[in-house]
Amino acid sequence: MGNVKKLFSALVLSVLLGLFAGGIAAQQVYNPPAPQPWDGKSRFTLLILGLDRRPGARDTLSSRTDVMILASYDPASGSIGLLHIPRDLHLPLPDVGQLVRVNTLMVLGEQRAEGYGPYYAMETIGANLGMQVDGYVAFDFEAFITLIDAMGGITLNIPYSISDPTYPDMNYGYDPFFIRSGVQQLDGRTALKYARTRHGDNDYLRGQRQLQVIQGVRERLAEPVILQNMLVQAPLLARSLQGHLYSNIPLDQLTFLGLVALDKNAGIVTGGLNESNTTLFPGPEGQVRIPRVSQLPATLSEIFGPEYWN
Repeated sequence: MGNVKKLFSALVLSVLLGLFAGGIAAQQVYNPPAPQPWDGKSRFTLLILGLDRRPGARDTLSSRTDVMILASYDPASGSIGLLHIPRDLHLPLPDVGQLVRVNTLMVLGEQRAEGYGPYYAMETIGANLGMQVDGYVAFDFEAFITLIDAMGGITLNIPYSISDPTYPDMNYGYDPFFIRSGVQQLDGRTALKYARTRHGDNDYLRGQRQLQVIQGVRERLAEPVILQNMLVQAPLLARSLQGHLYSNIPLDQLTFLGLVALDKNAGIVTGGLNESNTTLFPGPEGQVRIPRVSQLPATLSEIFGPEYWN
């Protein structure tokens, strides 16, 4: 029981900053490299992947991603940077140079070998941004809803009202979503809708909402009573999250990084790849949006610090 509580306390502390533990099943199985020990002094960067996987789908990582956020902790400055990567952005694959949508990277990797999807995404993002990506976290809809509900929901200041009558439900139908502007208490399902809806805006605004949700989770877990309540639920939650959360991050790093994420003295800088730092490019099926390479260093320096590459 003590080990279970220790593991789940780390999971709780690092919810949506990417520090989840889980397992991956096999087909032709990718044998990942052993994670390198982290010295606690150098930068640590991980890729957060929210899977577009409906309830009832088998335990597989061969899913497109609804969320892709790069999170990087710099111990030298004590700051955490969060970069939203829009799902429709195109990047060249490092091995063949072909342009692909970033939300297909998991699927493309899994087609090569089961379990390779998140590593293929890490390699592609790292090569295009000039950053070492050390780890990943992947989670599906059910994991997101379960964890938000377990903490009693989150409180967000909604900047504008949203009306999305064609919001997709969990079975490829519709589940209309409406929310008013102002301070709102969101349960798991409502928070998921708020993070996923695109009706009436775009991926860039959706990215801002996803980053806002991360901040809301961090603030909620900073409340000692909420964290304690979740630890009491640890055994049941750990069982219910099996097969819905995946990560390659060792427990000791998981625990430490989770504590860093909740430290009130740790500054968080957020940003995204959007119309100001990307450009249109002719692709095989029409124009696609790619990063504006000349502007990437300035964008990444602003979010992660001037030595983001180190």
